[in-house]
Amino acid sequence: MSIRDALKADLSTFSPQERRVARVLLADYPRAGLGTSAELATAAGVSPPTVVRFARSLGHTGFPALQQALLDELSERVASPLSLYEDSRANRAEGHWLERGVQLATDSIARSLTSIPKAELDAAVTLLADPRMRVTAVGGRFSGYLAGYLARHLRQIRPNVSAPGDGQTIDAADVIDADRRNVFVVYDFRRYQARTVEQVTQLADAGAQIICITDEWLSPAAQVATVVLPTSVRSSGAFDSAAAAFLLTELLVDAVLDRLGPTAIERMVRWEEASANEVLD
Repeated sequence: MSIRDALKADLSTFSPQERRVARVLLADYPRAGLGTSAELATAAGVSPPTVVRFARSLGHTGFPALQQALLDELSERVASPLSLYEDSRANRAEGHWLERGVQLATDSIARSLTSIPKAELDAAVTLLADPRMRVTAVGGRFSGYLAGYLARHLRQIRPNVSAPGDGQTIDAADVIDADRRNVFVVYDFRRYQARTVEQVTQLADAGAQIICITDEWLSPAAQVATVVLPTSVRSSGAFDSAAAAFLLTELLVDAVLDRLGPTAIERMVRWEEASANEVLD
């Protein structure tokens, strides 16, 4: 669990002064914790010893240890395939590559998806199942395929769903036309794309609802999102895995179908009739 997740999970164990430090850190995570303890104390309006006690309350020996933990998180957040390759080879377990990969994937998927708060999942389904909302799914260089997968399935069970042709582009018209009737499902994983984050911020400012499907370190887009659904990207090799996000996507579609009920079934029947000549008997 990241430091941010630990803070978001429960602030009740901290003193009132320590909670002030926690809120400053959460508001500008992790940058607020990468300066000096005095700077963090000033920002929170507390004394430097309070910052040290805050670090110890998190289980660290002091502020330098907390800062190192933040730096370690930051390094993971921007890890490249090359560095992941080196780490995976240095820490490779015994056994056949298939068995290693399956074990790691199944453990990571189960742990990450069951850790998502049910309230967040239900909120995502509520937005996606609302026929008054216009749904657009977008992603990055690789996650754009997930966005397209979501959109193609949702289109079969509800109207007003779209995805850019390449699964990646939010254009000027999307930003100009966005309002509170829009839902943007944004897939964004580490090595986050600056343009995507900028555009999502503009969409949120326009009133659009943002569902951010991201990794455990959280895309900067999560800061303006209505719903945040973090998934594990751990893999046994050099490249991050999209398996957890893919399964989450399928589960969301199924939950939306259940929520819509007969109206979705009726649309599926009409979809099958309209596309009957596209399928071999």
